[in-house]
Amino acid sequence: MNVLAIVPATLWREGRETAVLASIDDKPLLGHLLDRLSRVSKLEGIVVTTSDDPRDAPIRDYCDARKTICQRGPCDDLLGRLIAVLKAAGATGGVMVDAGNPLIDLELVDKVVNLLQMTDGMLDWIGNTLSPTYPRGMEIDGFTTAALEESEKRCMEPEQRRQGPAFLRQNSRLYRPLSLTAPPGLDRLDMKLNVEGPEDVPRIAAILRRFKDQPDYGLGDLFHFLETEPPV
Repeated sequence: MNVLAIVPATLWREGRETAVLASIDDKPLLGHLLDRLSRVSKLEGIVVTTSDDPRDAPIRDYCDARKTICQRGPCDDLLGRLIAVLKAAGATGGVMVDAGNPLIDLELVDKVVNLLQMTDGMLDWIGNTLSPTYPRGMEIDGFTTAALEESEKRCMEPEQRRQGPAFLRQNSRLYRPLSLTAPPGLDRLDMKLNVEGPEDVPRIAAILRRFKDQPDYGLGDLFHFLETEPPV
């Protein structure tokens, strides 16, 4: 199974600025995430998906500048955009990591990719967003293209299409999901490692600078840093 990483990115969500293009050391947060995902060797590739809203044009411009594929479509149809990305790439599976998660754990991404490849279609969805135990900012959804395409036939409500792969994990009678839980010691739902808006950027910037020379840092490394040298 060839697995594609898909990064949904938008500058505005529910009326709030997302700050995904906020610059940290001359690189936007989106760029930090894309560079991080590029370290997962088993990925077929990485694609950004954004809306066709004119306000998201800077995301498309940035992707063009760094030669990263950026697919666009209706802002309220994440499901349709995901399927279009997978089909265009000829990928049989995908992992979705939101642009607001620049610190995503590489071992977690690698685990989901490996499970998709090992099960080779025996599971429809693999991820940690069904019964969250990981810190915020570690969310990942893995799915097969076949299951996502099948779910599109059932997702008639606008909200279902906005939620992308959520229908797969929410309907275990129709699909075969596998929910991942955080290992002991890393099950910290109280810890916030994502970017929801500009107010989160300084803290994430401090973390990224701390690990600038240690690009393969993991969730355990993040915990140790935050507990011993918490950013102001």
